[in-house]
Amino acid sequence: MRMRPSLRLAVVLALLLGLLVPTTLVLLYDAQRTRRIALDDLRRDLARTTEVMALSLAEPVWQVSPDLAEPMIKAQFDDPRFVSVVVREPSTVAPFQELHRKQAAGEQDLTLAETRAVMRDGRKIAELTVEMSAAPLLETKRADMLRTIWRSFVTLTISSILILWVMQRRVLQPMTQMTQAAEALAAGQLEQPLKLGGSDEIARVGLAMEGMRQSLLQAFGALREHANTLEDQVEQRTAELTTSNADLTQALANLKTAQHELVESEKLASLGRLVAGVAHELNTPLGNSLTVVSSLEDRFKQLEDMLSSNTPMRRSLLEDLVRDTRRGQDILQRNVQKAADLVRDFKRVAIDQTTDSRRDFEVHRVIEDVLVMVEPSFKHTPYVIRTELAPGIDMNSYPGSLGQVLTNLLMNALVHGFEGKEQGQVQVRCALLGEAEVEICVSDDGRGMDESVRRRIFDPFFTTKLGTGGSGLGMHIVHNLVTHVLGGQIEVQSSVGAGTRMLVRLPLLAPQRSAGQDEALH
Repeated sequence: MRMRPSLRLAVVLALLLGLLVPTTLVLLYDAQRTRRIALDDLRRDLARTTEVMALSLAEPVWQVSPDLAEPMIKAQFDDPRFVSVVVREPSTVAPFQELHRKQAAGEQDLTLAETRAVMRDGRKIAELTVEMSAAPLLETKRADMLRTIWRSFVTLTISSILILWVMQRRVLQPMTQMTQAAEALAAGQLEQPLKLGGSDEIARVGLAMEGMRQSLLQAFGALREHANTLEDQVEQRTAELTTSNADLTQALANLKTAQHELVESEKLASLGRLVAGVAHELNTPLGNSLTVVSSLEDRFKQLEDMLSSNTPMRRSLLEDLVRDTRRGQDILQRNVQKAADLVRDFKRVAIDQTTDSRRDFEVHRVIEDVLVMVEPSFKHTPYVIRTELAPGIDMNSYPGSLGQVLTNLLMNALVHGFEGKEQGQVQVRCALLGEAEVEICVSDDGRGMDESVRRRIFDPFFTTKLGTGGSGLGMHIVHNLVTHVLGGQIEVQSSVGAGTRMLVRLPLLAPQRSAGQDEALH
């Protein structure tokens, strides 16, 4: 009875620490990072905009036409980041043209300015000063952060209520009943049966306790009936041992089934990570293509409006339109080709890992396909992948299994190898080893591992991330695929602080697989 409030308290504290603390740290980090990124983007946009405006204003300044320059400057203020634009001629005190926007209090720290000369025929005819502020973007980011905090609070509240309710119904009440039953059994009261509803783990423990109670009743009855017959007692013990052996056999079979299902789940999880990476990578070229199409649509609409209104058209305007159209076509072609390459690589890797059929392939091409799928996971980290792949190495083997081995090794380096390090590098190399073997080396300059971890790295269910998402099956699957499917060997070289080196030696011609080998993988 004492454990009930303490268990609830532990769950609530775990939820608070597991959700609030990481969320708070992430939000604080995001706030600082957003401010830095906003200022960097503003500095880059300010330089580009100032340069474009200096080129655009050369003709109005040269013609001394403020009316022609005013629309150009006002068009920039559609962007809320613009604070002021001032154009001054060297020969006059008053500005040639200027426009200002009132700033809010505290916005000055987020304001950047840049001055650039307005040139005409190699001669400075005016000076352009542009001020821009990152405050509008940061205000939007703060609103997003507040919504994130609110969602986290609602999620934590609902999760706590649901978990405590489930614990009360499915854990605490059944455990109280089992505790009372156990105390009754300890006191020798075997007449009261134990009844627990459901079919979960606690219910199965209750059924086992009820079976034990019934077995005790039977055992005591048998002892009373056969107290004077030693032979009957031996027969009874033999029957009990037979029953226990059958239960153990069944439990072992259940354990093997569960292990098989976990291995299959780990394989599907690896493919799921590839899907997420490809989706993330496709977003960039497709977004770029959509932006180019929208820009070209605006330009052609402008041309259509000019034609319909019989507006005089300059040759420079048509030349700009042709130049922009050609540039947009080039950008579209490159981005669409990149998206097509990503889909093709993912399709090939996905087919290999799901069907795992045997075929001829070049080792460096399979490695490159896997790297395309894995690199999105490294993209927003300070860790990089370097390759040194020897071309022209042909294998007749199972590219799907080889791809899964490489995926697990690279993700293992990312998750475990660089923990606590601000930067790092993963090196992937492949080269011929003799005439009939190839050696693939995946090494990192991470934190390494001690000897006790290195000896057990291929054991099933062994992980240094217990309770934080690690299944302990990744390297076990790698070992089974290398030795049973690909017919090779894998060696781990590592020490604390000196990184880790995974050496995989494979025959160029993989051995034939049998049904027994498929079963051994599990």
